[in-house]
Amino acid sequence: MMRKMNVMLLLVAALMASGALARPVTAQQPGDWMWNLQYSTVLGAGDTKDFADGFSWRGVTVDAQRVLRPGLSVGISTGWHVLNEETSGTLVLDQGSITGTAFRSVNSFPILATADYSFGGSGALQPFVGAGVGTYWIQNRTEAGVFAIDDDNWHFGLMGEAGLALRQGRGSAFTLSARYNYGFEANGIERPYWTFSAGYRISG
Repeated sequence: MMRKMNVMLLLVAALMASGALARPVTAQQPGDWMWNLQYSTVLGAGDTKDFADGFSWRGVTVDAQRVLRPGLSVGISTGWHVLNEETSGTLVLDQGSITGTAFRSVNSFPILATADYSFGGSGALQPFVGAGVGTYWIQNRTEAGVFAIDDDNWHFGLMGEAGLALRQGRGSAFTLSARYNYGFEANGIERPYWTFSAGYRISG
């Protein structure tokens, strides 16, 4: 776990070092669209961690945003974020109990309206913060022996984000970000989790 987190920290350090050497670039203009395709890793929190613990390398996030004014953009975000865990012991089901190996997985598909605010003016290295509100469709799956149980729910949810963008010119940037996603209770289940993403953004 610590080794995987250290990889993300090294990426952040490399981005900051590159930004220190890069030349200033022109900021996005009002009316520009930005598309960001990101590879995401996933870490469960709270009830999500209790159900499927561990760190996952399986995720993708896609953002589309329109610039309202320099530094401020709004748009939508979606993606596919996966967590899974293999456990051993006794699993209690409605039909009875099973002792053995069980596989648990969480598949989350967020659909969020977002707003981002960037700092740094025309500098190449831009910190940014963001927030989102919307819904998460989340599948909770348990497999044990010949049994498979799915519990699928729509969750109202919120998202908070902080990140860095290294702009390569007016039309592109490399991005690193951390998001906290919170799917509020639905059918007795809450689904909070983190995503840590590296992406490439284009605009025009």
